Amino acid sequence: MRRITLIILTLFIATLAAAKCANTGIYCLSKSSTLNKNGLIILEFYASSQSLISDLNKKYPIYLKSPNGKVQLNVIETLTGEMRLTQIVLKPATELKADELYTLQIDNLPKYEQKPERYNSSSNKWESLTFKINNSVDNDIPILSNTPTEQKKSLVYYGCGPASWVYFNISGQDKSELFVRTNVTNKATGKVTTYILAIENGAAKVGHGMCSGAFHFDNGNNYEVTFQLLDQSGNKSNSTSTIAFTKPTKETNDE
Repeated sequence: MRRITLIILTLFIATLAAAKCANTGIYCLSKSSTLNKNGLIILEFYASSQSLISDLNKKYPIYLKSPNGKVQLNVIETLTGEMRLTQIVLKPATELKADELYTLQIDNLPKYEQKPERYNSSSNKWESLTFKINNSVDNDIPILSNTPTEQKKSLVYYGCGPASWVYFNISGQDKSELFVRTNVTNKATGKVTTYILAIENGAAKVGHGMCSGAFHFDNGNNYEVTFQLLDQSGNKSNSTSTIAFTKPTKETNDE
């Protein structure tokens, strides 16, 4: 009986790991369901979905659709992560109409690919990615509320590989939803990687999960990072001073 239980448990863990390490995915960085009239949209393409990016607005039209028409979304920046992730920053080709409800659409996606959705915690359902447009334009520069410092490190070994993170406390003030434009320099190689991170519980998580991530820590132990607040309308704060840090090397209990 014990052997059977162990086999079932092993199969369950393998299935869970496979689910977490699926090979496709398109996600929206924003948690907000509203956009300013000059708002931007940041999408993240995972694993094999990254191959779609070069054909957006060619083979795969991408746009915002409302009851009154369509607005094409143009890719104004592409940021490549170090572990199976690529981001694109999208800007509407024409001004969005205030009080309109727009739904993000990507046409002609392969059958295996799903369009990006947002989880509704009230209904416990995944829903189409929609945005209500505010009657405002945000040109204000985000204000950094603190001097970022390292909070903690985490290193957890999973079936598909380790999750390795360094947490930095960071917060700011702005009219729009805030993100963090993050620049990590590998001191051993001189390579600089730039990626936009969400702020989670007052922290920016620099590193990677079990299957993907912006920063891999694959060469050497010593790194430097700078942060720049970025709001959903594309306004940027000044960069912070350089912060030196080392990659996680000691296993911890949780991320």
